Amino acid sequence: MKKVLVIVYYWPPSGGAGVQRWLKFVKYLPNFGWLPTVITTQDGDYPAIDNSLLAEVPEGIKVIRTKTPTFGKLFIRTNDQKIPYGSLETKKGDSLFKKITFWIRLNLIVPDARKVWNRFAFQAASKELRTVQYNAIVTSGPPHSTHLIGLKLKEKFHLKWIADFRDPWTKIDYLEKVKRHPFTEKMDKKLEVKVIAQSDFILSINQKILQDLGADQKGKIIPNGFDPADFWGIEKEKTENFEINYFGNITRERDPAIVLKAVNQLFTNNSKIQMNFWGNVAEEVKTELIKLDDNKLINFFNYIPHCKVLQKMVNSSLLLLLINDVPDNKGILTGKIYEYLGVQAPILGIGPADGEAAAILQETKAGKMFGYEDQQNVADFIFQQYSLWKTGQSSAVSCKIEKFSRIEQTKELAKIL
Repeated sequence: MKKVLVIVYYWPPSGGAGVQRWLKFVKYLPNFGWLPTVITTQDGDYPAIDNSLLAEVPEGIKVIRTKTPTFGKLFIRTNDQKIPYGSLETKKGDSLFKKITFWIRLNLIVPDARKVWNRFAFQAASKELRTVQYNAIVTSGPPHSTHLIGLKLKEKFHLKWIADFRDPWTKIDYLEKVKRHPFTEKMDKKLEVKVIAQSDFILSINQKILQDLGADQKGKIIPNGFDPADFWGIEKEKTENFEINYFGNITRERDPAIVLKAVNQLFTNNSKIQMNFWGNVAEEVKTELIKLDDNKLINFFNYIPHCKVLQKMVNSSLLLLLINDVPDNKGILTGKIYEYLGVQAPILGIGPADGEAAAILQETKAGKMFGYEDQQNVADFIFQQYSLWKTGQSSAVSCKIEKFSRIEQTKELAKIL
């Protein structure tokens, strides 16, 4: 069996969507002739903790955890919010500490703050490569500083190296919305170009990222997906209410207010409708939703373990998918959409009607995407789904979803390796 060294920052017990991709690849690679070893963090700055994911790491897979300097405790000690993910904007009222920290991160730290881990990961990888023969190295980002580890290992050991991009690098949306020093932007772009040039192959979750990286000629798309095994043994139950469920974080760019307005438009005293948000919701968004919630339909829940998320997904009446309302967003594909496909419950999407996510919903007949201002059509779609639910029917007619299976995707990865 051939061997591949996988270097990832986010790994169980880290929760969040970024963990799933390589957790599933590692799970299924031995089925296709590749034995992975994982180098990861001991205690990184994670968006959430989900100890249930540790059970998904297969027996016999070697996981090397290294020392990991972190910054999260600094925010806690200064009474600031938890270290942010997916946003580097500050606003009026933020603490001076936060404003200074964000400025330093944007202008003096390239490519990202997680690069403090690189030295420890490189040392661990070098030790492993000196004692065990590997056929390839994989690095996955974000954080994209992880690819700099692969760059150094490539130069030192001359192994084949695949760089995997779950998000854009210099064109990631949260960098597009903030002002950085031109010199910082130039240095960041220089690192990105060097990684693309020196790597042997580029993987990405969609075509837009490959194009932005300039890697069309040496890359391939392997999208995120769903693991059929995740849904084994989960039975769908009839719920007391028509439950519109959203899973994951909500930022200002991912605002579900249009959906609540549409539901309010339909609501009567006899309606049995609930909107549930499972995950972290930005305070300004939560405040707006509470103001709009005339009929007391909304429930907010903190992050829950992935195994419980799946149970809630399966028993959803309607799954809500939100694409960030930012420029150049047609290529945004959240990992959530693929798990929604695996659930085979109807999906209501809010985002660009001509984007990649909309195309997937249309291809699989799993749901429909509506524009950010298309309230009436959103209301009509919800009413249609609610009417079917009341009679015990479902409109979910998911088809052609096999190619989004983690097993099929890992087969493609094995061919590339």
